Amino acid sequence: MKLVFFDTEFTGERADTTLVSIGLVTLSGESAYFTLNDYDQSQVSDWLKENVLSMIDSSQSVSSKETAEGIRVWLEKQAGDDKISLVSFGKTNDIILLFNLWKNFKEDPSQFHFLYDLPPYLNHAEHIDFCTLLVTAGVSLSSFDKEKYAMLDKVGKKHNALYDAELLRSCFLRLVLESDILSQFRKRIGLALFDGIVFSEETNLNFTASHVENGSQFSNAIENFLSNDPFSIKQISKQNQQSSVYIVEQKNKKYILRSFSLAESRIVETQSELLNLLPEDIMIRPISVAGKKHYVFNTSDLSFIIYPYLDGQPFNGRPEKLTNIIDSAMNLFELLNSKQLNSKLVTLDYSVWNVDVLNIWKDKDFFIDKIVNEVSAPIGNYIKTYYDEIIQELENVIENRDKFSSNAFVHADLNHSNVIVDDEKVRFIDLEDLCFSNVGISVTHCVFKICRHSIFTKQMNLNEFKLKFVSEIRPMLEKSKISQNNLLDFNLYGIARIYFDLFAITEYFFLRKDRRYMYDLNKKFSNLIEFKRMFY
Repeated sequence: MKLVFFDTEFTGERADTTLVSIGLVTLSGESAYFTLNDYDQSQVSDWLKENVLSMIDSSQSVSSKETAEGIRVWLEKQAGDDKISLVSFGKTNDIILLFNLWKNFKEDPSQFHFLYDLPPYLNHAEHIDFCTLLVTAGVSLSSFDKEKYAMLDKVGKKHNALYDAELLRSCFLRLVLESDILSQFRKRIGLALFDGIVFSEETNLNFTASHVENGSQFSNAIENFLSNDPFSIKQISKQNQQSSVYIVEQKNKKYILRSFSLAESRIVETQSELLNLLPEDIMIRPISVAGKKHYVFNTSDLSFIIYPYLDGQPFNGRPEKLTNIIDSAMNLFELLNSKQLNSKLVTLDYSVWNVDVLNIWKDKDFFIDKIVNEVSAPIGNYIKTYYDEIIQELENVIENRDKFSSNAFVHADLNHSNVIVDDEKVRFIDLEDLCFSNVGISVTHCVFKICRHSIFTKQMNLNEFKLKFVSEIRPMLEKSKISQNNLLDFNLYGIARIYFDLFAITEYFFLRKDRRYMYDLNKKFSNLIEFKRMFY
């Protein structure tokens, strides 16, 4: 069920009124706006001039026929293989004025038929009047304020058809997502209802760097990695949280320094050994301690590792870069899969699931009561609406856990922030997620996270992504040795990774009484919806 919200401005509440402007918007926020230049000038009132026409750039206005053609093309694109249900605020002029545009395609407009001459991609049996939904949900129309109900940060241009269509969409989303009486209608619309809500959170977006004192521990590390020449050092923060990553500048060269606990030094050393088996033009290598054959420098209380500073920018979501990045990522996975190490990396085992956590998830009343208050209202309603399907899907994932055993060295979290793009050159960073784990899950997670970033940055919508995936990305994955064997279970691997992360978060919360990862709960449930919208 595809929904398109629309609103019109016209020359008056009269039988022969004429269309001035029309705005349309989808659930996911894609929009179209047309202003007309052939409305009936004799019907224009002073109110219309002041409140509607004064906000219209008449140089951009077009004829009714051009508007009809533009809307026809736009609606056909939105419909795809489905049918569209139109949503309006009320049952009067809006729907008639929109339908009347199709008279422009009739040789004799006087013979236009509202049943037979409208396009088949409009689902005439299921056009929706939002006012009727409000009454059904027990909301009084006499005191209904759209802006207040939509909880907008600021009010836009009233009597602008596109603004009013977007406002209608916001009100619709709140009503349908929050009203229990509309729960079956919510399910009827499906996961598309959440398109305007998901793809709205992203990690590792905002980084800042601030100067820190050149303490003795930094001086010792820099001297042992580089030289005892003067240096400056800045600490990187992300999302207002200080990290253990620093930018070091010495003799006009930049480096990345990372600190970690002494207990991690053996693992990081092994990860560094693995990195240095890879070509330098694929993944950035750490620098060895001066005069030594190892990469980790230990002080009395901390360990350090250092890399060359890499020019270029993290992947910014540009769709034309997707195929190249994913192809490069598959090459990295193939190289990692071919390497052998004498010492072991950390194992991330997706075949082990905590039965106690599963039992908590299956206690419907308890789980919903505890979890819904920890997420946003829309995601909470997603959990309540689809709880039975979520549990069924989760049990299917766990039944297939033998497919998730650890079978190779992988990078377990390739996402936009550890992909550096410089012109056509793609390189990867972040050795922290090098581990022994499952190839299928790691490959699928990489494809999801990289592609998702293009949708998050609004450089590509869902329909555009699906076309690109079918025409470019999937054929490339079918040719890659590392991914071709995993495509059959692509969807299973994708949701398994997300459920595994959700399991880990809820295990800490329920069994260990530890809230440290709860900040990620809403995003992970959103990821579940996003993955299904992208690949199912």
